[in-house]
Amino acid sequence: MKRGWLLNVALMTAIALLAWLAWRTPSREEAARAPLSDIKAAAVSRITLTRQQRPPIAIERRGEQWWITAPLQARADEFQILRMLTILEAQSTARLPATDRARFELDLPSAVLDIDGVQYAFGGINNVTREQYVLRGDTIHAVELRHGAALPLNAVALIRRALLAENEQPVAVALPEFTVSKNNGRWTLLPPAGEAGADELQRYVDQWRMASAAAAEPYDRRAPRGDIRITLADGTTLTLGVLQREPQLVLWRRDNGLQYTFLAGAARTLLGNPGITHPAEKVK
Repeated sequence: MKRGWLLNVALMTAIALLAWLAWRTPSREEAARAPLSDIKAAAVSRITLTRQQRPPIAIERRGEQWWITAPLQARADEFQILRMLTILEAQSTARLPATDRARFELDLPSAVLDIDGVQYAFGGINNVTREQYVLRGDTIHAVELRHGAALPLNAVALIRRALLAENEQPVAVALPEFTVSKNNGRWTLLPPAGEAGADELQRYVDQWRMASAAAAEPYDRRAPRGDIRITLADGTTLTLGVLQREPQLVLWRRDNGLQYTFLAGAARTLLGNPGITHPAEKVK
């Protein structure tokens, strides 16, 4: 009798222990839903992207701004950086031991993304599930294709296309034909033009301040056809070379060695005298 009672107690204890372990251990589905990293994008400071037969791309955070440091020097597009960092929060649908890397094309990965010293290697694609295999540490993860698609082919694709930085506030824009400048808190146009009011001049300077190109790339060594000088609030003067006016406007920013290609019509907006109404504007 006593023996049977002890056996029941042992069985109940074992059942309770198994239940506790089951409660404490995450299920396979829960483990798969966990992100690849608990690091947040805002905490990242350095990124390196390496692709086969391409120069490595090195990026670092300087204050609130991302900078490309290799193979070229330029401000980086924050949106593109955040796209790359989505791998941190990727949720894998399957986790496998990294015992057969060749099977998942991870012996020679197409890309390796290093985020503050932690590497994510991108391998083959599962054509059935439309997922990509990513190696982190000693585990292979199956993740959505968008994470691999967010990786740029080269550093040029990461260059920020805004002509001016947020802290670069123009107080004067000098073209060969005219100059718009702020004097005693008011914008003036020299030589004067009858249709240039305060609103028109402010709008003209704002167009320069917010100018964003369709493409930004290293200077191609063409001889400029003229120069534009933009004086900033801190006293710095930027010199822009006009490489082309039509069909697209192409400006060379001499201080960073980059050229910016704007969509058709930008030449009229940025190079046109704000005191003169163009025929196309009269029709409107």
